[in-house]
Amino acid sequence: MTTREFDGIRLERVREFVWEIPREGDMRVPARVLASEALLEEIGEDKTLQQLKNATHLPGMTSHAVCMPDGHQGYGFPVGGVGATDVETGCISPGSVGYDINCLPGNTDVRLSFGRKLSLEALEDRFETERAAVATGEEVTASDIRLFTESEPKPVFELETGTGRRIEATADHEFETPGGMVTVEDLQPGDSVYVQPFEGLEHEAPDEFTVLSAEDFSDDDPQIRGVLKDRGLLPLRSTDETFNRLLKIVGFLLGDGSYGGPGQTWFYGEPEELAEIREDIRAVGFKPSKVYERDRQHDIDGETFERTEYSFKTTSKALRRVFVELGVPEGPKVESGFTTPDYFDRVTDWQRALFYSAYFGAEMNAPAAQHDKNLYCPKVSQTRTVDTAPAGRAFLTDMAAFLDDIGIETNELEEFDTDSNRSAPTVRLRLGIKNDSQNLLRFFTQVGYRYHPAKQRKAMQAVQYLRKKEREITRRERIAAETEALADGGSSASEIKGRFDIDGRFVERSIWSGRTGRPRPGDDFPGFEEFCETVDVRADGAIETKIESIRDVGSKPVYDIGVTHDAHTFLANGFVVSNCGVRMMKTNLAYDDVRGHEEELVNALFANIPSGLGGGGVVEGDRDTVEAVLARGVDWALEEGWAVPEDLEHCEDEGWRPDADPSAVSQKAKDRGKNQLGSLGSGNHFLEVQRVTDVYREDVAASYGLEPEQIVVLIHCGSRGLGHQTCTDYLRKIEKQHGDLLSQLPDKELAAAPAGSELAEAYYGAMCACINFAWVNRQLIMHRVRQVFERVFDRSWESMDMHLLYDVAHNIAKKEVHEVGVDPQGRPVAGGEAADREERELYVHRKGATRAFPAGHPEVPAAYRDVGQPIIIPGSMGAGSYVLRGGAESMDLTFGSTAHGAGRLMSRTQAKQEFWGETVQDELREQNHVYVKAQSGATVAEEAPGVYKDVDEVVRVSDALGIGDKVARTYPVCNIKG
Repeated sequence: MTTREFDGIRLERVREFVWEIPREGDMRVPARVLASEALLEEIGEDKTLQQLKNATHLPGMTSHAVCMPDGHQGYGFPVGGVGATDVETGCISPGSVGYDINCLPGNTDVRLSFGRKLSLEALEDRFETERAAVATGEEVTASDIRLFTESEPKPVFELETGTGRRIEATADHEFETPGGMVTVEDLQPGDSVYVQPFEGLEHEAPDEFTVLSAEDFSDDDPQIRGVLKDRGLLPLRSTDETFNRLLKIVGFLLGDGSYGGPGQTWFYGEPEELAEIREDIRAVGFKPSKVYERDRQHDIDGETFERTEYSFKTTSKALRRVFVELGVPEGPKVESGFTTPDYFDRVTDWQRALFYSAYFGAEMNAPAAQHDKNLYCPKVSQTRTVDTAPAGRAFLTDMAAFLDDIGIETNELEEFDTDSNRSAPTVRLRLGIKNDSQNLLRFFTQVGYRYHPAKQRKAMQAVQYLRKKEREITRRERIAAETEALADGGSSASEIKGRFDIDGRFVERSIWSGRTGRPRPGDDFPGFEEFCETVDVRADGAIETKIESIRDVGSKPVYDIGVTHDAHTFLANGFVVSNCGVRMMKTNLAYDDVRGHEEELVNALFANIPSGLGGGGVVEGDRDTVEAVLARGVDWALEEGWAVPEDLEHCEDEGWRPDADPSAVSQKAKDRGKNQLGSLGSGNHFLEVQRVTDVYREDVAASYGLEPEQIVVLIHCGSRGLGHQTCTDYLRKIEKQHGDLLSQLPDKELAAAPAGSELAEAYYGAMCACINFAWVNRQLIMHRVRQVFERVFDRSWESMDMHLLYDVAHNIAKKEVHEVGVDPQGRPVAGGEAADREERELYVHRKGATRAFPAGHPEVPAAYRDVGQPIIIPGSMGAGSYVLRGGAESMDLTFGSTAHGAGRLMSRTQAKQEFWGETVQDELREQNHVYVKAQSGATVAEEAPGVYKDVDEVVRVSDALGIGDKVARTYPVCNIKG
């Protein structure tokens, strides 16, 4: 018997292309891998075999767990895995259907909206109501958190940068680098990563109280109260997100704002400052004016100069009244007597920081060098009349008290007489931040300058400089101590100098003079301004820094979150880190009909079919629409005019899962899905116009309506954010309700609910509803493709015979009846232990696998029942795809399943390192005559032909085993990706 072994897992060759992992220990059944020698080598390179073996521990697993020829490592269950569990005694497993997770330890701080931070593990009970900070490259924005996961202990590595920043992560967690997202295992010392020096303050829940009520506006025009109520500002509570935005705006207005004519409020600053404020004005519910600019002359100390002033205004009387009630005085500030708002003693530190940081952005000086390597004290000052000076002192004293509460020291409040031409005498008040390095670091990383990007960027440079300087001083301290010890031990000065990379004079002073304080940086250490010239700050505040070390720190429980924003990153310990199905439509066009139209066609498809992460679809759905789609599937599309009856006849299950339960899908999932109906999504989802290049079984091809040189369209996408959210929802519920079952499994990521449990039934109903959504999603895209072809080729889609060949779902668990081995009591058992065989209802989990029912099976559409179910196997952009039919052996070998694609050879991160998107596009066009259009070059690189296994080999194995028989091969003409 031929055997192979990979990482201690032994496989025995049962027959050609069939390899078995024998049952041992707590395995309920054996596991089988269907692969050629070449494919087995690739499968054995990652954790696919271990994950397959782990899956055999699931309760109720029957016969054997199977890995298809395109199998590769996933999470919990391998991609390309098939497993069937008994509906009565087994379980249903979201982990065996599909989700992704990378991990960080629980004490990792995650930066949240409004300058807050919270540890990962503390997010578990509140992630659904939180928003994480996302670095996009252009800005830091807030994004809903769509996923929270907790995993069993995993090997963790600590990364430390040259400025001393540290973070721990699993080997597969991604970090942003100048070359894109890179996993820890692909990083090494000397590589660069992006860090976000700003950290924010620890989150604390605000006490809820009413800040403004209708009574505060009782003397105003009722219309003002109506406007404020319509915008959710009456009542205004301390826990409202709008209140947090208003805190920032009020802080800024007390610095660089003023009131104008009736209802007018003016904001002054540079255009990029004003852009952020305008966004908050809109978010509060009001419309800002355009940005005005004018040249103004200024005279300071006898010197006249001209500068351009930028400003915008709001004209809402209601909004102006809100500003007044929140503490922005009417009349000249110098005379108004304004002080700290009276509600400040009831808000949290992070809310106070919103107010003060916006004030500092308007009024405080930017970081600057005092004496080359030391920085000035950042200061704010106010001019007040003598009569209102007590209010000014109180304002700055409260400011100092707040800073002291969060560990930031200030200098004594200063007061100066002023030389003023005003009618009333004035004084100048000034408060500064103490300029020792640690104090400045706390200020710049916790509070900083809001609404002033230029000062923010300078502060981020200051943080990096001060950390680098502190690291150098610490190094010199260590050398000084070691030098003194060596000298006391009898070593000569020359011997000691040779041991350290430092100037000789420093060694001599350490030996003979001693030190009363900390050493200074050496003469070769750069000054602050010199340092700033070499350190670029990205528009979102991120700075490139080098990794100094990566070390194994053992195994720890790990967590992760996923965000809804397109960037798919979040900020952890200041580092930037990362967080279906297919149908084919045939036409009567020949390849010659399309030649010369490729570029026009790919551009039209890309322009008219929404793709990429985030929202936007063919249909702008509402709550009722989503409910109907989840309940009725493609029948809804038929009724609404997006489908024809023949579309349903050529779709798996006629495009409708009767077990669907829309009530089992969360409102959050529905909200995510309503704006994504009719959109491709991202990753490996795509739309491809293809030509038939080869026909292998002419009779079957004729039944499918395929012939050489014919044009077909392949659509690969799924249930978008709705499906992902549903999986997340049930993973959390399973972890809470069935932790006892999870604790018995070798991998918690298999996440299963016992068959017959309330949660298992709810998940199955929700998943079936998601399948309905996915079918409608692909149907709407197909409808739009028909319209595009009509415009490009100037004829009706009916005249081009644009009809659905077939639509089949991937990544699902379905109730199906199969014949399995049973023991004398009628319980499903492994094949070698079976006393008899009988038909049982099973949950057939197909993760990255597709149904492949043979001829004669009652669930194959009537049009194809005599020849077998069509199977569509997408390949890479440069290798083509295949149409198969369900093979006669599929029911016995694989529970009626086969491969669903070529299977990845390398990660997306590695792909982006190996390939350049634009180069891939150019080569496909020039060498292969394939036109590709995508949202970004990175997307093309991730899906380059070289990142996938040999689809020809995958199909050869499927065909030889009789689980999926070759019918035809297709090749790309043009392709669009998210």
